[in-house]
Amino acid sequence: MTGHKTKHDFLSFTWSPEVLKQVAELAKQGAILKAVPAFGQHAHMLLRSIRPKSTDKGMIYVRSVPTVNDPRVLRDAVVPQTTVDGARSILTAAMYEAMELNIRRAYKNDASRRMNIELKSVLGQLLDASTLELNPEARYYDAYNDLIHAYGIQFFDSLCCGELEIFLDELNHQIGVPIPAPRFSLRARRGGVHGYSYSADLLVDGIACGLCAWGAANHGCFISFSGTGCDALDFHALYACMVRVPGIRITRVDLALDDYSGDIITYSGAVEAAKNGAFHPARGNAPKWMKIEAGELIPEMVKGLAKRFGLIASSGCSFYIGSRLNGKCGRTYEKGKQLSSLEYPDWVRAEGELHNKDRIIPLDVLLNPDPYFAGMYPQFAEWLAAMVDESVEPVRITTFKNKFVTSRDNAVHNMSRMAGRLVNWLVNVEGLKPETIIKQLTAHLSIDDIPARLRLPVPPELDSLPVFMPTTEGLFTGDYSHG
Repeated sequence: MTGHKTKHDFLSFTWSPEVLKQVAELAKQGAILKAVPAFGQHAHMLLRSIRPKSTDKGMIYVRSVPTVNDPRVLRDAVVPQTTVDGARSILTAAMYEAMELNIRRAYKNDASRRMNIELKSVLGQLLDASTLELNPEARYYDAYNDLIHAYGIQFFDSLCCGELEIFLDELNHQIGVPIPAPRFSLRARRGGVHGYSYSADLLVDGIACGLCAWGAANHGCFISFSGTGCDALDFHALYACMVRVPGIRITRVDLALDDYSGDIITYSGAVEAAKNGAFHPARGNAPKWMKIEAGELIPEMVKGLAKRFGLIASSGCSFYIGSRLNGKCGRTYEKGKQLSSLEYPDWVRAEGELHNKDRIIPLDVLLNPDPYFAGMYPQFAEWLAAMVDESVEPVRITTFKNKFVTSRDNAVHNMSRMAGRLVNWLVNVEGLKPETIIKQLTAHLSIDDIPARLRLPVPPELDSLPVFMPTTEGLFTGDYSHG
């Protein structure tokens, strides 16, 4: 618990092991694994019994004879013969068996943190010793799958599994609300979820409280906590653990405000606020809303109307605002009636739900949920201020749209129509090399001469692109030279 008026009612986040991140970065450049030489320094525990055998060329991996029909690589480059699914893996049969065994028993009490360290060491050595071929034109998805299958996807799956072992240990000894015995455990599921190959139910005191999933095909690990799981967490300790993990992302967080007496937050008040525009943000379109009444059907006790039925909302009424498709929505519902609570029959809850669609949810939401709850909708801020008897400064998580991607694609399309035939002539008739053509077309330009439409913030998913830096003069005056 955080000590704030607002509580966390749902939380999910993802992260990737460092070695898997390195593979993803290589895939962005179109890297294709060509060969891995036999190396002398090994991670002793793991490779002592499953060391791969070298080929007659002193390699533990050599890509087979290429064909000219593989679209993932350049025409004049040595290309792989097989597809991603059929690519030969570095791992031997014995290594596959060891990885499968590790995955099956990874969540038992004898799981070893040492194994995870050994896996990272082995994969790090394989990446360092690899001979790669870069193809900037290769699609990221194809290049990534080619790499993880070539090295051995069981290897990476086991590494992700080990990362979750470490988190589960921290969950039981640091993050969970402390009691004498470990509270959290896992119950294996038959298949994967959310695109991950493997999954398990997360339990607290034997009660389902969340979900975890892992797999290299979906880039790492996923954890979610339901309201029951959030109640068993020390969010300051959780923040301290999460902030140490590079690249960790909150994918969803639900923040709830409870009015046990029902004096401030009411269903009818939410409906009236929506009609009056109190949920309308300062910028953007008004969010859509709807209301639902839940209860039971009973016959009207009026003579002559025995065949007509009326509705009693004995299970409470609910008000919904926004849309999950846009990454932000809210709910106001009569929770006392929903739970048939005898202690708090008039209990009403206002709840906001944030997803990482077109937005980055900061880790600070774990420590200070109140400002982020108030920043979701103006009416939420009014309810919170009335509950705490003071004003809370709202923090609104701004959204970003991929205008950069759209503008860039449009610019390339227009340029292909205007200059595509000329470039085609220079390549196929005059036989010029690409670097020569680029030099002829751009030699008169400076580094800050770019299309005006591309002077936009680069979205987070493209943070690996070189960032445009205008000259100092252009930055202060707003004037740019286009030659």
